[in-house]
Amino acid sequence: MRLALTTWRQVEAYLETKRTLIVPVGSTEQHGPNGLIGTDHLIADALARAVGERLDLLVHPPLTLGMSQHHLAFPGSASLTSATLARVLTELAESMARHGFRRFFWINGHGGNTPPASAAASDLLARRSDIAWHWRSWWLHPRVVALEEELFGDRNGSHASAAEISITMFLEPGAVAPVERLEIDRPAFEWPLSPEAFRATFPDGRMMSDPSVASAEAGERLFDLCVELYAEELAALEGGVA
Repeated sequence: MRLALTTWRQVEAYLETKRTLIVPVGSTEQHGPNGLIGTDHLIADALARAVGERLDLLVHPPLTLGMSQHHLAFPGSASLTSATLARVLTELAESMARHGFRRFFWINGHGGNTPPASAAASDLLARRSDIAWHWRSWWLHPRVVALEEELFGDRNGSHASAAEISITMFLEPGAVAPVERLEIDRPAFEWPLSPEAFRATFPDGRMMSDPSVASAEAGERLFDLCVELYAEELAALEGGVA
């Protein structure tokens, strides 16, 4: 059930029996030589909607901007500051909590969002002990990591990864152009990096990845596994706190 396609009366009726809101969070940033700029929010939104459909739970529209400041030397990338993202997450949760939502299940598509989200959660939960906050970055589940290793070995990487490129190939057929096999550099660097230092360190935007090994078939396997895992986890949570 997509919040954007409901009326306030439908939301009011939903809240008579349920208190959970699924929120996809992504970014608008470069993803290497052939990755889509919308990769992170496209994946998060598709996963959230699939999990919501499976469990008949309400899904918020995706947050398409994240903390992507280190990508700003690449055209098309946009970013919030860490403080702004933390405030957006907090104010979204507080707005929805006002109506009666109590469990927030965030499906995150971008690693740079996690530190601001952790800060937001710490501050909010100190004030609101009645709220449950569950932050899940889709690629970090151990079974997802294992499948990525099976599919891509040491060529997956950590940004513009073969896994995320594969999922967008599955979700958006024809939108991702194939590339020839790429060399993988593993430069020494200290995090965080400025936009200029990031581009100097990773000139085509990749971080230790080879997107030439990506495929729609691999993306479908990864996507289906994520839906299964996070639907199972959320279903178990629903059996606890309402």
